[in-house]
Amino acid sequence: MSIPRVLIVIASSLDGRIAFPGGGESHLGSEEDKKTLNQNLSKVDATIFGLGTLIAHQSTYLIKNLNDNDQVKISKSQPISIVASNSKKFNRNWKYFRQPIRRWLISSSKVCDSSNNHFEKQLFFDDSWRKTLNLLKKQGINDLALLGGAKLINSFIKEDLITDIKITIIPRIIGGRYTWIPPEQTNEIFNLKRLWEIKSINNLLNNEIHIHYKKI
Repeated sequence: MSIPRVLIVIASSLDGRIAFPGGGESHLGSEEDKKTLNQNLSKVDATIFGLGTLIAHQSTYLIKNLNDNDQVKISKSQPISIVASNSKKFNRNWKYFRQPIRRWLISSSKVCDSSNNHFEKQLFFDDSWRKTLNLLKKQGINDLALLGGAKLINSFIKEDLITDIKITIIPRIIGGRYTWIPPEQTNEIFNLKRLWEIKSINNLLNNEIHIHYKKI
């Protein structure tokens, strides 16, 4: 079964936190990390995140171009933005629904017609993420960036679907409950035998490190 290449793109504190204890929108990285994010997302066909991430940010990151005058402009070419959610209600006032992007929805339930108008296409979750990714591959998605949240990342890892991890380590200890992989409620160990090799390490501003791991 052919599936897209799936990469996690994330910024995390030293203790694995991706947001401050109060929650809500946050980007822990520096401006240089945002440039790295821009480069990573400019190379994928689509991004995917869960409803919690959408609620927290109410928007998605837009690829930007830097012209000869050092002016930043929104690129006309943006990856398809995919939301994974069974919710039947989306707030049409969110900035996300005004951004110049193509929006797809993956859901195991049929959303109401008024909500469905927000999305160009709805795909149904097909029993597992591996099968669902196969559907995305048939739709022309070859490279997919997984942006969160933790439950969605967890479900992809459990099915061993991640091919690359591109993580920026922020030299801060934050605490709180917002980790990029949620704690398991059992003693189950998954991906124990899976090894990852370092493809690149880049030093960024403020003692940040961007590491690209690839599945062996």
